[in-house]
Amino acid sequence: MKKFILGTTALIAASALTMGVASAAEKKEVQKIKLNVSGYLQTSFVVADYDTGDQLPTDIRHEGEIHFTGKTTLDNGLEFGVNVQLEARESTDQIDETFMYVEGSFGRVIMGSENSASYLMHYGSPSPVPAWGLNSPNANAGGFTTPSTYTNEISDADKITYFTPRFSGFQLGASFTPDSDEETGTGSTATAVAASPYAPIKAEGDENEGFSVAVNYVNSFNEISVAASLGYEIITTDTAGLGDTEEISVGGSVGFSGFKVGGAYKFTDEDGGAAGVERHDYNLGVTYGMGPWKVGLQYAGVSMDDTSDGELHAFVLGGQYVLGPGITAFGGIQYWDGENDRVGSEGENATIFFLGTSLSF
Repeated sequence: MKKFILGTTALIAASALTMGVASAAEKKEVQKIKLNVSGYLQTSFVVADYDTGDQLPTDIRHEGEIHFTGKTTLDNGLEFGVNVQLEARESTDQIDETFMYVEGSFGRVIMGSENSASYLMHYGSPSPVPAWGLNSPNANAGGFTTPSTYTNEISDADKITYFTPRFSGFQLGASFTPDSDEETGTGSTATAVAASPYAPIKAEGDENEGFSVAVNYVNSFNEISVAASLGYEIITTDTAGLGDTEEISVGGSVGFSGFKVGGAYKFTDEDGGAAGVERHDYNLGVTYGMGPWKVGLQYAGVSMDDTSDGELHAFVLGGQYVLGPGITAFGGIQYWDGENDRVGSEGENATIFFLGTSLSF
C-alpha cells in the first residue's frame, strides 16, 4: 500500500511538473516592436471652371500618406505602440503625425504630434467620395476657405491625450498641449512649428497652453447605428486686446437600411488668433449604398463675423465603387460659391468635375 501511495504521489508530481513545463513553453514571448507599412493614395483627374481665370482648367490631384506603425503587448497586458506618418508627396511638413501610445484596461494615452481629443472624437456628415468630401476636404477648388467642423486650432502640436474606455457607448477624452510646444519648423506658440526637437524650451510667446476635452457616443440598435460627439478646445493668450482662441463642435450621424445621414457645426471665437473674428462652420450630408457602391450629396458652409462679413457655400455630388480590397473608384462634381474676400471673392464660384481612384494598403 505504501509503495502504491508513493508511486501515485510521484506520478502526480511528474504530471504537475510536465504541465508546468508545457505552460511555460506555451507562454507567448513578448516581441520587440516591428514596424508595419500601411497608408493610402488618392489620385484624381480634374476638369474645372473657375471665375477667377487664374487656375488651370484641367489638373491631376494627389493626396496620400505612408504610415509606419508597430505595437507589442507586455506580460502585464499593457500594449505599447508607435505611429509615424510620412506625406506621400513633397511637403513643407514632410512628416505628419508622429506619436507613441500605451493602452490597457485604464484606457489609452497618446504622447507626441497628433490631433487633439476633440478632433479625433468628432463625427460629422458622411461623404459620398474619398478626398473630395466637404467635412474636412483633402481636395477642393483652391482659393476658397476650407470648411471644417473639426476643432483644429491646436492641430498637430506635441501634446498628451487620454481616452477613457468606452462605457455603454460613451467615451471621454482630454488633451493638454504645453506652452510653446511645437512640431517642426520655427515658432514659439501652441500652434507653431519648431526648428528642432532638440532646441531649448522657448520663452512664452503670445499663445500659451492648449486644452481640449470631448465626449462621444457610438452604439447600434437592431439595424440602426448612431454616433454623436461634443468637443471643446481653447488656446490661452497673454496678448493685450486679444481673447483666448476657442472652438466648440457638435456633430453626429445615423445609419439605417443602407442610408447614412449626418451633420455637424463648429463655432470659433478669435479665429486664427485674430481679434474679433468669429467663424461658423457647418455641414450636412446623406449617402446611400449597398454592397460595393455608394452615392450621396454633401453640403458645407462657412460664415465669418467681423469687419468684412462673408459666407461660403459648397456642394459635392458623387459616388464610389469598390473594385477590390483597398481599391475604390470614385467620381463626382463640386460647386463652390464665395461671397466675401475672406472666404472667396464677391460672387466668385467654381465648378469641378473629378474622376479618381483611392488605394489603401
